[in-house]
Amino acid sequence: MRRRSLGSMLAPALVWLSCTAAPGEAPEEAPEGKGVPVGLVEVTQREVVEPILGTGTIAAHKTTDVGPRVDGIIEEIFVRVGDRVEAGDPLFCTRDVDYRIRVDEALHALRLAKAEAEKAARDRERVEQLHARGVASSEQTEDTRTAETIAKARLGAARTALARARQELDDTVVRAPYAAAVTRRQIDEGVMMRTMLMGGSAVVQLMKLDIVAAIVTIPEIHLGRVGVGTPARVRIDGIDREFESEVLILNDRVDPAARSIELRIPIRNPDLEIKAGLFARAELLPPARTALVLDADAVRGVGGDRYVYVSEEGVAQRRAVEVRPLPDGSLEIERGLAAGQRVLVPRGETALAAGLRVAVQDGDVAL
Repeated sequence: MRRRSLGSMLAPALVWLSCTAAPGEAPEEAPEGKGVPVGLVEVTQREVVEPILGTGTIAAHKTTDVGPRVDGIIEEIFVRVGDRVEAGDPLFCTRDVDYRIRVDEALHALRLAKAEAEKAARDRERVEQLHARGVASSEQTEDTRTAETIAKARLGAARTALARARQELDDTVVRAPYAAAVTRRQIDEGVMMRTMLMGGSAVVQLMKLDIVAAIVTIPEIHLGRVGVGTPARVRIDGIDREFESEVLILNDRVDPAARSIELRIPIRNPDLEIKAGLFARAELLPPARTALVLDADAVRGVGGDRYVYVSEEGVAQRRAVEVRPLPDGSLEIERGLAAGQRVLVPRGETALAAGLRVAVQDGDVAL
């Protein structure tokens, strides 16, 4: 009984002596299978593209509230909301009776002025002939020349008045300035309209929709990452597909209240499928940049207290890192690790902790 008791007491001591390194010697690696099983994940350096998200509204390429060009009663409106018109198509007309009369009056005034100019020219020629024979005085000659000049000026004024009257008559019919859709009809026939009114003088509204623009806003912190030509993908409520385009306009004005900047992204719309006013979501794709990337499973902690485990001589050690999420679910390492470094990830049910001996499983290195 005494020998057995002594042997059992000496056994742990012998084991301890066999596992302890001699002074000045490096500690031995943990025997295979004795450390916590772990895998390794390598910090890689690669190009990443971080999309910038913005929201906004679809706007027409052009929007025009079309009103009359001359004063008068709106006699007929030729279009309805939803109609498609081409450039030059008639939209509505103002009653033209008065304008036809004005053309008539101008024609008669032109004929009168022409007759007076012809008479003045004949009088000048006759007096000049008499003056050459010494019958008419120089003063008479000068008077006839002046009268002819006045008659010619009146003739020119009469021609201008006729051209203006004809233009006003032509302006009683208002035509579409460009190919567009009729999106609003403000009044009906019979309303007296005046061109000098500052507001409320529109008869119909036109929108040019063959090209529309997604007017979106993004936070001002992204200003340095976007510019004219930045690729973009746009999704529009009510339309089950995505539109690819690029930034055409970057507004120089920053909204000081929302701390945002405005971008305009053109979208071709030949069949007028996209309507002005629809809600739009844009994904901007700035140029790729180089980043240090690590699998999210290898990073522990929450908030500002993030850390990883690295192996130092076969022992897990905790190391603080600063990270930010990337769109693909991985993390960008901003501080704490370098490219090529390897981080421990547990294998099995045993959790990692600082000071634990670890054993890397064969071939278990993820890049």
